[in-house]
This record gives sequence, structure tokens and C-alpha cells, in this order.
Amino acid sequence: NHFNLRGTCTISGDPHYYTFDNTVFHFQGTCTYVLSEQCDGGLSYYRVEGKNEHRGSTHVSWTRLVKVFVYNETIELVKGHRGKSGSSVVISTDFGLEVSYDTNHYVKISLPYTYQNATCGLCGNFNNNPRDDFITRQGELVSSDVVFANSWQASGDDEPGCEPQCEGLACAGCTEEQTNSSGPFAACHQKLPPQTFVESCVYDLCVGGGYQPILCQALNVYASQCQQNGIQLPSWRRPGFCGMSVSHSSQGTGCPATCVNPNSTHNCPLPAQESCICNSGYILSAGVCVPHSECGCSFEGRYYRSGETVILDEDCGRRCSCSYGTMTCRSHGCRSYQTFDGVTYQYPGACRLTLARVMGLSQHPHFVLTAEKVPRGQQGFTRLLKFEAEGTQVSIEMTSSSRVRVSDWIFLKKQIFNMICPSFLKCLMLSFVIIS
Repeated sequence: NHFNLRGTCTISGDPHYYTFDNTVFHFQGTCTYVLSEQCDGGLSYYRVEGKNEHRGSTHVSWTRLVKVFVYNETIELVKGHRGKSGSSVVISTDFGLEVSYDTNHYVKISLPYTYQNATCGLCGNFNNNPRDDFITRQGELVSSDVVFANSWQASGDDEPGCEPQCEGLACAGCTEEQTNSSGPFAACHQKLPPQTFVESCVYDLCVGGGYQPILCQALNVYASQCQQNGIQLPSWRRPGFCGMSVSHSSQGTGCPATCVNPNSTHNCPLPAQESCICNSGYILSAGVCVPHSECGCSFEGRYYRSGETVILDEDCGRRCSCSYGTMTCRSHGCRSYQTFDGVTYQYPGACRLTLARVMGLSQHPHFVLTAEKVPRGQQGFTRLLKFEAEGTQVSIEMTSSSRVRVSDWIFLKKQIFNMICPSFLKCLMLSFVIIS
């Protein structure tokens, strides 16, 4: 069973690393690092990388991107892009790997014990010995967490200046006044000693000047670890202290009911976790709570929200719209483009496309020609063709009444104009073709 007898590595706060073997270290680099990787043959391969960023202070960093490499696929979990499983995005595989990211600061990597002595990276080697976790990519056991972590910078990451600006607890710069307080959360101290969590919490609060959301993040990490150990927690959030703006449950499910699978809470393989819950009569539709009657469409293996319109097929042959569970499709064609060298291709469109411009430091007069789709009103778009040269911009707009509106025309230098359009009539006709 993949969900029993597991090892867990977590990265939280700014950031604190808890390895599979419970070694704790604080590392502030902002490069991309190998968090965990399968390093011994015979088991299914995986690799998890994390990219950090500074937020307000160059002394500390936070996780902004998690990459999971598995089965020759790359899955990216990005800061701010929330998922539907509780309050985190969760990836699980058939060989037992689980990776979750709350899209803010908390990453959890969980593996079955079959991967003991078969991992490497910042999460350690998973051999139940915390004294040998700092093994570099070159196989050397070191005492410095900075030397260890820097050695696991991901291949191909050559971002300049991403090395840590300070080391360990020195990054926090806590004062006696800041640290002279007791921890407010003690629901499962007997099962899970809180000392290292409290130290990390104090570290984060010192960096953040006592900013309460940082405390709430730290408490949430500890609460999640308690739940992973099978401990039923009381509700520790309250109005004015780590409260949530939406319906919330400390004993939520990792498999919330959705329009696609309204019975997903039954036989959920994931442990209980804090999660936002929909009010009675509502259900998740693409991550948003909606009335049951407003569910979207499951169509050709994908889910679309009610009111959503998409272009399908490689040749853009269908334009399909979802309305209250029913998908309606009609024929559609991509806009055609023909290059200066006679190559014709189709593209379904974008908000802004560059059709032509002068490259780099060319001696030719500089210009840029773009096509844009601009929202107009509640629905629909207006299409614009824009020509810019030497500080002058000319816009040609096709209105909903099929009229063409040309902005104030300022005569351009003859050499620039002739280079683009030999005659104004031909240029205007070209505009009609592109816009329509």
C-alpha cells in the first residue's frame, strides 16, 4: 500500500528543509535545486526540482516553482496557481510518489519505504540516518548545509546571483524582544515534538517583523504534519487569528467533490487535510464553487466550465461552447498567415501577435507591425492592426459593424512607408485581410 510506511520531506517558510531522515536546515539560495531524485537503479525514476525567489528581503527566499519529472513528462506547480485538492496542488504516481505544493511556500514530497537508500538531493538519502544527509552531488559528505545545497543546483540553471546572501539562522537576525514569547499551537506535541517547528516559526517571524500571516503559515505546516501522523486536530483557526475568508474545515478531505466526480470523497486514498469546502448545494467546478445546476461539461477527456468557449483540433476545425453541462460545436477555421517568402500557415489567434519588425541593430529604419484582439464590453473583441515607426503609431480597427476606423494619419517618412507598403491602398487591403 503506497499510503502506509512512508517517508516525508518538507520545504516550508523561507525556506526550512526537513529531510526524509528529519535533518533540519535553512537555506536561502534562489537558484533551481534538485529537491529529491531517484539515484539508484531498479526503481521507477523521478526527479523533483524547486525554484526559490526573494520576497521583500534578499536575506531569505521562498519556493515559487516546483517541477516534477516522471515518465518522460514535466509537470510544473507554480506559485499562485491553486489546485482543487484541499488548499494544495497534489501530484501522485502509481509507484507511490506524492508531491504537493500549496502554491505559496509549503512543499511536501512523500515516498514509500521501497525508496530507502535510493534517493539523493536536498531531501537526503532516506536511510534513517540523519547524520549523513549532507552528501553532495559529487558523493562527498560535508558539514556545511550551504556547500551541500549549492552542489544540488539543477543542471542548466545558470542564473547569475542566485547564491544565498547569508547562512543558516544568521539570516533571520532575531532580537531578544522578538524571541521572548511562547508558541501558540500545541495540539499534538506528544506525538510530534514541536521544537524544530517552533525554531522555524520564530525564524520566519523575525524575518517578517511579526507579520501574522507568516505565523499562520508556520502553524499550518505543523498542523499538516500532525494530520499526516493520523492525529485528529481541533479547529485552531478563529476570527482575527488565521481565519479564512471562505468556508474552511480543519478535517477536510484531499479528494473534494467536483462536477466531474461528485462522489470523490468516498474511499479517498489521501489523508485528511485542511481544506476549503463548498457550502451546501454547491460543488467544485474547475476550482470554483458553483450550484450543482451550473456544472460544466466533460468533453473528450477534459472538463470545461459552463460559459467557456474553446477552439479544438489541430486544424482549429471546431469552436465549442459549454452551457450547463452541454457542449455545442460548430465548424471553425484558423486565421491564415502568409510570410514574405510565401509560406502559408494557420494559427488560432492570440491577444497580440508581432507580424513584422526590424531586427536588432539593423541599419534599416525601425518599425513594428502588430495584430491585436482587444476586449470590448462584456463579450466580444475588436481587432486592431497597429503600425509603429519613429514615435508615430497608426491603428486600423475593424468594428462590429464591419466598418474600418483609422486613427489620426500622420505622414511617415517615405523610405519607411515604401518598405512596408508600396502603396497605401495595398497596405489597407492587407490590413483588411489580416483583421477580418
